[in-house]
Amino acid sequence: MAKQTQLVSGLGGAIGCDFRHAQNQLVFVEFDGKLSALNLFRTASTVSSGTATLKGTFLFDFDGGTESVAGDPFGPPFDVFWEQQTAVLRRMVPISPAQILNLGGVDFNSITADTLASLTYSTNPIDGNNDATNQLVTGDVFAVMTNQGNYAKVKVLTYGYNLQIQWVTYSLSSPYVVLGTGYQQPEDVKASGDGAHVYVTERTGDLVKVLLTSANRAAATVVCTGMTAPQQLFLDEPRSMAYAVEYAAAGHLWQINLTSGAKTAVLQNLQNAVGLVLSADRQYAYISEQTTGSVSRFQLSSGARQPIVTGLTAPFFLTWLDAAQTSLLVAERDPANRITLINVSAGTSQVVASSVPTRPSSVAVVAPSELLVCCDQVIEEVDLSSLVLQPSGPLLMGIGFIPFNEVISSGPLIGLADTTVDPTYFYQVKDTPFGGTLPLMLNFMRAFNDGAAYYRVKVDGVVRTDTFTDQHWNGFEYVAQTVAPVVVAGQPGYYPVRTLSDIFLWLNPSLGDLLDSTNLSNGLHTIQLDFVNGAGTVIETSTALTIRVDNNPCTATLGAPNVGGTVFADPLCGVLKYGAPSATPVNMPFTASHPNGFATFTFSLYKGANSVPLPASPPTSGPVSSAVSPIQDPVTALLANPSPHPPCTTAAFAEYLYVAATANNGWGRQSQYDRSAAFAFALTP
Repeated sequence: MAKQTQLVSGLGGAIGCDFRHAQNQLVFVEFDGKLSALNLFRTASTVSSGTATLKGTFLFDFDGGTESVAGDPFGPPFDVFWEQQTAVLRRMVPISPAQILNLGGVDFNSITADTLASLTYSTNPIDGNNDATNQLVTGDVFAVMTNQGNYAKVKVLTYGYNLQIQWVTYSLSSPYVVLGTGYQQPEDVKASGDGAHVYVTERTGDLVKVLLTSANRAAATVVCTGMTAPQQLFLDEPRSMAYAVEYAAAGHLWQINLTSGAKTAVLQNLQNAVGLVLSADRQYAYISEQTTGSVSRFQLSSGARQPIVTGLTAPFFLTWLDAAQTSLLVAERDPANRITLINVSAGTSQVVASSVPTRPSSVAVVAPSELLVCCDQVIEEVDLSSLVLQPSGPLLMGIGFIPFNEVISSGPLIGLADTTVDPTYFYQVKDTPFGGTLPLMLNFMRAFNDGAAYYRVKVDGVVRTDTFTDQHWNGFEYVAQTVAPVVVAGQPGYYPVRTLSDIFLWLNPSLGDLLDSTNLSNGLHTIQLDFVNGAGTVIETSTALTIRVDNNPCTATLGAPNVGGTVFADPLCGVLKYGAPSATPVNMPFTASHPNGFATFTFSLYKGANSVPLPASPPTSGPVSSAVSPIQDPVTALLANPSPHPPCTTAAFAEYLYVAATANNGWGRQSQYDRSAAFAFALTP
């Protein structure tokens, strides 16, 4: 995962933020009423500097610029000890709490205080042996974090039992500063392009403009009022517009004229919206909604919604990661407490920072690989340079032969499978629900390469504990091997990620679970997988997949046939008397149904050993929604025979009805939910 560094703590509910690149400064709001800033480049003052001789076995204090004296070696709080173990073995030892770091032959003058503050120090001594292993050679530079919390750069001018050194010790100003106070539950802040102002949304309903040189709320200019819990703000200053979403059960996306303060409702009925960004052409808004746990794209001209990702945990503010606007960053709040990257075109997501401090709210992009995350009491720096941010395929590839992207993701058919979008694909299903035991197909190669050791399957947020069996090659033959969930870091329901060397020893290399759907209710369910490292820390989560489960059985019944609706077949002998041959219809009633219509039917009629052709209307096959009872055919047509054979006067018939469920598990139709019926009768005068 990404490297994470805490920059400041003890904040009063940091929420929205914006990065001012020209000033190298993060501005952010704290919910307790403050407008604050974090300066990435801090000013510094010189505490001490000079040149000195650090004698062997003596100590040095870089804050005061003094060496220990005979008879009082532990007087001041010293930082280092120039230890002489033997005539050869020597080392520079930090004295706790001071720490040191050797920098080598770098340019002493170019090292700034801010550079010193950014280094990672340790308590490890620096070897200064009087041999070829010596690191404290003439010209070497090392850094010291002093016992008083200052930073020193030290250059070795001459090496020997007594070291000649040059040093400068800096005191850095605090990176955190409060710019203004008195705000009413501020939610977000955006910096104006003029470099002098910022705009702030307040949960109480206002948008205000703030001059940074006079940044208390009392001096702010109110742009507009009357919003309901406005959240993230998006500025469009070239058009003199701003946009804000409301945290409300039926909230708005407001367009605000920055000159007049007039508000226009662009979208309505948002479900507790929090995060907001717009596309570069201002045609689309990307919005996170807490109620649905989703990020969606809305066309501003029509209001049309397109879900991008679902299954997020309390998604908060959004940030574009790149200028091309292909990737969004979203903060997911507790209990997830992570930063997730969304590929907006592919509709996939990847966790890039897990276990960030509690209640992350917003992300600022300092550079493509450097993020600043505002959490409740902490601002965290996240370094993405070690990550590969282009996932090699989805983690949850699909269900059986049905790819995840061929499960309908929106509209009235959401959750149904439709592989007919590619008519050349070998496995064709159309508007089909899922049922039976579902084989979940996982991208083990990506998961392993991403550092995952285990995964677990969640349906509607509930961890599954299915046990399943697959065939595994033991070197001589395939043998059945059971895969059962295990406990990782005290949490149940984890399965091991298949390693690269083992993936193709399984008969079904991508099989990650055989999920028994019969213990789920009939309806929509969301499947999502968490992938963790060996310590149980979540490193990524699959894109949520919503499917419609339907394990309902069909219904197939045949009623007693009749002639003209009045003469019925004898229920014991099955004899149906027609009197004289006529065009009077023989009615053959039936019922072919499914509780949700996910079935097809076929009605067949046989006379003797031959099938009887029936009229085209009503249909004798098709979806159960098209079934019309009864099937009818005149007496004369049923008794007729192909030429030159004369018609029958008495004939025996058999009706057969088959109703087939369309539910599919990805490997096959679930025929256990089919039903059939048969009925025999004889037409006689």
